[in-house]
Amino acid sequence: MSAVARIGLLALTLSLAACSSGSPDPSAQKTTSSAPVSSAPVSSAPVSSPAEKTSSAPVKSSAPAGIAPVGPGAAIKPDRQLVFATVPSGGRRMLTVGADGVVKLTDHRDDRALFVLTPIKPGSSRYLMQTAKLTEGGEPWCLAVHSPGGSKSLELKIAACDASKPDQIFTYAKAPDGKGRMIEVNGLYVYAEGDDDKVIVQESGEGDAITPFTVRDEGKSTLPHLGD
Repeated sequence: MSAVARIGLLALTLSLAACSSGSPDPSAQKTTSSAPVSSAPVSSAPVSSPAEKTSSAPVKSSAPAGIAPVGPGAAIKPDRQLVFATVPSGGRRMLTVGADGVVKLTDHRDDRALFVLTPIKPGSSRYLMQTAKLTEGGEPWCLAVHSPGGSKSLELKIAACDASKPDQIFTYAKAPDGKGRMIEVNGLYVYAEGDDDKVIVQESGEGDAITPFTVRDEGKSTLPHLGD
């Protein structure tokens, strides 16, 4: 074989070898897939605190102004402003001086329901029952037994003070059961238990029972002393 033929054969062989060798595959691209992160919902259970027990001791309510506690009440003393309330009403109804000067019952404590007891002489347990705030010319009135006339019951009415008149002299002994005080004037007793506001005076044992009263002290008297 000639040299030219050999060179041609070698070139053909090299060409075939180049065609048979495959070209390299492109690099595979890396695919990074991350699974979605699922976070569990955070649920907080409601915090239940134990119920607090609130216990309050019963409140003792004080009586309204002018309402006296049931029982004899305050001591009978001169130079004190006193309220006289009926025991059967629980201390809710008290003696007062009406617009006509006649004593009646009321459930409203004002100046006309205040009385001052003035002994007819020092140390005596017999008293004039004077009005504490209701005055004329600076002088108080005294309660006295009064007859309205006819067959009507005797009553109490204000009059000029006179310690020499028996129908103005009062005593305040405790009731037999000890639950109040009886108001006695010249052998008669005050009765105030009707359905109306009427107050009468009558003999012991006449008609209904004697009304017991409870006394409330409303402070020092501002009246002048008897004889001043």
